[in-house]
Amino acid sequence: MNELDDVVRGEKVAIGVIATPAVVAQEVADRLVNAGVSSILNFAPTVISVPEHVALRKVDLSIELQILSFYQQRSVNGVGGPDLAVTARAGAPAAIPAV
Repeated sequence: MNELDDVVRGEKVAIGVIATPAVVAQEVADRLVNAGVSSILNFAPTVISVPEHVALRKVDLSIELQILSFYQQRSVNGVGGPDLAVTARAGAPAAIPAV
């Protein structure tokens, strides 16, 4: 973290990934934005705020694990087909039906 600003500027980094505890995620986002990062992928289990000119995507790992678990269970039980796995891998929005 001590070299963040220099690395971002020196390497012209455009995308930052936050995978920190929630309590420091906003601070890291602020530092990334101040250093010049224009897109952030947030894996931290919290909502962060960035200026309008910065693209922000939130990944909720608990939801992603639920989706994978759902597809795995269906596969083990012989329900569905490879199209379910392909949809999940392709990054298409997936809903978890009530079971």
